[in-house]
This record gives sequence, C-alpha cells and structure tokens, in this order.
Amino acid sequence: MKRFFIQRLEGLLLLGLGLMIFKLYVSGYLTKLIAPKMVPYALAALFAFLVISLLRMKKQKQSEQHCDCGLNGESSFLKYGLFFLPILLGFILTDFTLSGEVLAKRGMAKQQAQMVSSYDSGKHANGEKISVTDDNYFEVLDDLLNNLDTIKGKEIEISGFIYREDTFTKKQMAISRLSMSCCVVDATLYGYMVNGNVEGMKTNDWYTITGTLKKGSYKGEPVPVIDLKESKKIKAPEEAYLYENVQIIQ
Repeated sequence: MKRFFIQRLEGLLLLGLGLMIFKLYVSGYLTKLIAPKMVPYALAALFAFLVISLLRMKKQKQSEQHCDCGLNGESSFLKYGLFFLPILLGFILTDFTLSGEVLAKRGMAKQQAQMVSSYDSGKHANGEKISVTDDNYFEVLDDLLNNLDTIKGKEIEISGFIYREDTFTKKQMAISRLSMSCCVVDATLYGYMVNGNVEGMKTNDWYTITGTLKKGSYKGEPVPVIDLKESKKIKAPEEAYLYENVQIIQ
C-alpha cells in the first residue's frame, strides 16, 4: 500500500510542477523568474512533467499489488514534502521582484568600459541630449564609461527605480535597473549615481529623471554621475528586467 501511495504522490508532484509553470507562463510572471530565452526550456519541462506524471499515475495502478518491502514511509514523506513548498509559493505569490534589502546587499555592479565596441565610440556621449531606453541601456552606459572626460554638462534622460545604500548621503541615490542573463538568481543591478534634491523620492519607486552628466566615482571606480534637474514619478513597467546580453565587464 505504501508503494501505491508513493507512486501516486510522485505523479501529483510532477503534475503540480507542470501546472505551476503553466500558471506562471499564462500570468506573465515566468519572465520575472527566468530570461525570455529560457522560456522554451521551461515549456519543454512543463510538457515533460505532465507526460511523466500521467505515466506515473498509470504505473501505480499496475503496481498496486506489489510488495511494500524496503519502503520507509517517514523518510519518504519528508523527502517528497520538500517539493510542496516551492509549488505552493509558485501558485500563491504574485510579486517576484527582489526586495530592497536583497539589492542593498548585492550593490550595483562595478562597471568598466569595454576596449572594443560594436558601435561608434562617442555616438551617445557626443549627442546634444542622451535618451536612455531599454534597447540602448548598456550601449549608452558603455559609451559614457569610454568617454567620461567629455560628458560634463551633457543632458540625459533616463527611467528606473530608486536605489540607495547605507553609505549614500541624503542628497544621493541611484537610478537603477535589474538585468537578468538566465534567471533571477543571477540578476545584476546597474545604475547611475544621482546627486541633488532626492530626499522625497522613495526607494524602489520608479521615476523618469533628467539631469546633467559629470564624471564621478562609485566605490573607487570612475562612473558617470547625474546632477538632478527634473523628476517625474511613473508606474513600474510590466517588464522590469533588462535582458540584454551584458557586454560590460563586471
């Protein structure tokens, strides 16, 4: 009888994993946990889990009369019970964004300019106004890092969420974005240091800001810094992550 129950439990667990992936996919939450390039693999896993669970359920009917020899019920329940928690969380949670506490421990990525670019050096840094979008985020950042001595006074417009560290002063913050290469575990925080009247801008809220650039530093590394001129609070985008193939050396 124990073997019958264990086989049924295995089938239900696999079915639960498959349904959890399906729920995350149709609700749009799947790309908050994995990068879009990984979605086809997740859907393949969904199909595999459903097929194997059905086969496992069918097998248990055929094995109902088998001996229960060698099965330890208590250890089996504990082992399989560990799978229920992630399945349950996958169904009930709706916010999969990293918390401010987790981000503060990670800090912003230390960035270094690339020696070789796939675009014209200075393309953005030499423009009259720099507009940062999801599509050119890393290209602009790389360009500015390559041209730190020429960016002073250039106007920039950028959107992101407010990030702070304990070492920041009351007049400092960072306008930031999260990048994901594979899954949420490897999420990396990128951002621009911002100076100015920022005390009323709440951490984790999303803003579009404009300001002027200058050369500054973050943890001893030269980086572009924005002197704040204007800010406008915005709603968080549906796709909060950047999925660019990051070329900036960390």
